[in-house]
Amino acid sequence: MTVSPDDPRSAYAQVADDLRRKIAAGALKAGQRLDGNAKLAERYGVAAMTVRHALDILRDEGLIVSQQGRGTFVASDPPSVETPERDLQLTDELSEIKAALDLINARLDRLEGQVRERP
Repeated sequence: MTVSPDDPRSAYAQVADDLRRKIAAGALKAGQRLDGNAKLAERYGVAAMTVRHALDILRDEGLIVSQQGRGTFVASDPPSVETPERDLQLTDELSEIKAALDLINARLDRLEGQVRERP
């Protein structure tokens, strides 16, 4: 993937998003060493400083860790990365939970009404 000049996001955001997506999809696995900045810059068609900025973002998010003299690695226990697909799944699950709660509340209201009607 190369950075698109037509994309409204900055070049570093595009690089960070692509690497984030690869981590979320498992294409980059926990503990895996990332290519060096120069190689990533070549792959994405950007300057090394752009890659460094993208990696800083991922490091701040806890998705990658850097070790002096060894390189940059996918974090052993990266936090989950939300994707649009995951967002939709969570929205669906929340809707199902709300429907179930509405049903429970309606049943509870009926039961409470029956208890109040008893002499």
